[in-house]
Amino acid sequence: MWWWILIWALLVLIALAYLATRAWGVWGQLKELTAEVSRSSETVAALQAQTDRLGERPPPPQPDIFGDPRRLRRERDDTRASLKQQRRARLAARRPSWARHLDS
Repeated sequence: MWWWILIWALLVLIALAYLATRAWGVWGQLKELTAEVSRSSETVAALQAQTDRLGERPPPPQPDIFGDPRRLRRERDDTRASLKQQRRARLAARRPSWARHLDS
């Protein structure tokens, strides 16, 4: 009978030691978590200050799906013509002098 009490006492002590080590590990993880949360909050505060300093961005333009097709076509053609002209100017500037036209 004496041995049963000793076995149960030993099992309870082992269980308490196991729970104590687990609680110690959870305490360490909790300290790491609070440190990480404080670093994250500092980062968010810095980003918020940067955002406030930069100001508000204007809203993006809304797509003109139901606009006048003729006006949209003219805008598209004008944009393409200006891009084509810019591309030609860049190409002409990069050409060697012997390959350029005399009129340019």
